[in-house]
Amino acid sequence: MIKRNSRIAAMASLASALLIAGCAERSDFPSLARRPAEDAYSAAQGSLPVPTPPAVVSEGLPERLAALLANADAAHATFESRQAAATRTINAAAGAAKGTESWSVASVALAGLESARSLAAMPLADLDRLEADASNRAVNGSDADLKAVRAAREKVDVLVEAETRAIDSLRSRLGA
Repeated sequence: MIKRNSRIAAMASLASALLIAGCAERSDFPSLARRPAEDAYSAAQGSLPVPTPPAVVSEGLPERLAALLANADAAHATFESRQAAATRTINAAAGAAKGTESWSVASVALAGLESARSLAAMPLADLDRLEADASNRAVNGSDADLKAVRAAREKVDVLVEAETRAIDSLRSRLGA
C-alpha cells in the first residue's frame, strides 16, 4: 500500500509539473519564423553552378554497340537474301486456297522471312537492356552512354521496321 501511495504521489507531482510548464509566457519562446540569414543562405546555395559531368562514353560500350550493329546488319542481309525468293513464291501462290500445295510452300517461305527478322530483332533486346542501364547512369552522370545506345537502337529499329513492312505486305498478298 505504501508503494502504491508513493507511486500516486510521484505521478501527481509529475502531472502538476507538466501543467505548470505548459503555462509559460509566449514571449519566453523563440520565434520559428524564417530569419534573414536563412534566406541569404538558401539564395547563396541556389546560385552555385552545377558542374556538368564530362560527356564520355563508358569503356567498352562502343565496341559492344558495334558488335550489336554488325549482328543486326548480318541478320538484315540474311533477310534480304531470302526476300526475293519468298516474294516470287508468294506471288506464285497469290489467290491460292489455304491448305493447297502452293499456299503451304508460300507460308513456309513467309515463315523463313519471319525467322530472319527475329535474328535482326535479337540485338534489340540487348540494346533495350543497355538503354535501361545507360538511363540509370544518366540520372547522376553523363548521358553520353544513353545517346550512343539510342543512336544504335534507332539504326536497328529502322532495319526491323523495314523487314516488318515487307513481311506484312507479303502476308497480305498471300492472304494469311
